[in-house]
Formats: sequence, structure tokens, C-alpha cells
Amino acid sequence: MQTSTFSGKKYFVTFIDDKSRFVVIYLMEHKSEVADKFVHFLNWAETQTGRRVKVLRCDNGGEYKSSKMTKICHDRGIVQQFTPPYTPQLNGVAERMNRTLVECARCMLEHAKLPKSYWGEAVMTAGFLRNRLPSRSNSGNKSPIEVWSGKVPKLDNLKVPWLL
Repeated sequence: MQTSTFSGKKYFVTFIDDKSRFVVIYLMEHKSEVADKFVHFLNWAETQTGRRVKVLRCDNGGEYKSSKMTKICHDRGIVQQFTPPYTPQLNGVAERMNRTLVECARCMLEHAKLPKSYWGEAVMTAGFLRNRLPSRSNSGNKSPIEVWSGKVPKLDNLKVPWLL
């Protein structure tokens, strides 16, 4: 995103479970924060599921090829899979998710007539909703969070974002 959030965030990174399509989003000031966010994600995901991450599929961005990221993956036995340069179609799950999140965020901001500086909150809200809505990617159209956690999401508390 070109506009900073109120807290100075300019970027976001997504970590997506390939089986469920459950997405976890982190906002960042700098792309160099990806390795730290990945460690946070790993610790959280392993605590929540009792399972370990085995593969990290990503593009050839420098933030994913850094020595810090390589060491994290090596130390935890995680295989890094990099797509060749200029082949976003080979990382389709992540590319599609990021596009969906950005488009949903833009629609929410436009609908609520909010400034672009709210993009971070809108992206996080889009991810929250995406994780709870039925998905054709999952058997029985289950939501990503249902496949991820084994629990049916509670939806009766959902409201239209930023509607006053």
C-alpha cells in the first residue's frame, strides 16, 4: 500500500494454510520485518494446532531470501519453496488471497467513505471475514477457520464495518 496507516504501517504479509486457506495477516512498517512476523506466526500456529509448519512457499522477494529467514527455516526444518521470478501464477493461492484482501479493503473504505489511511484495519477486517465465510476450496464449503480449528465460527455478532 502506498499510504501509511495511522501507526505508520506501509506493508502487509499473509501466511496462508494450504489445506484450509486460513490466512493470518501482519501489518509492517518495513518489508524487513517479514522474518520476525514469520517467527510470531510459527509460534502462534504451532501452539494453536499442535502441528509444525513444514513448507514455506513464497516469491523471490528479498525479504523471503534473507539470511535471517533462511536460518529460521533451516533451524526449524522448514523447506523453502521459491517461485521463479515473474511467475506469480505459480504462487496463485497467495496472489489471489492478497488481491481479494486488497479489493475487499478498498470496497469497505469506499463504502464507509473513510480515508486510505485506514487500509490496515480494512485489510485485517477482510482477513477476519474471509476466514469465517464458506469456501469452495474446502470440502463441504466449510470456512477456513472451521477447517483450521475444527470449530464452527460464531457469526451472529458480525456487523457492517464502520457503520455508525
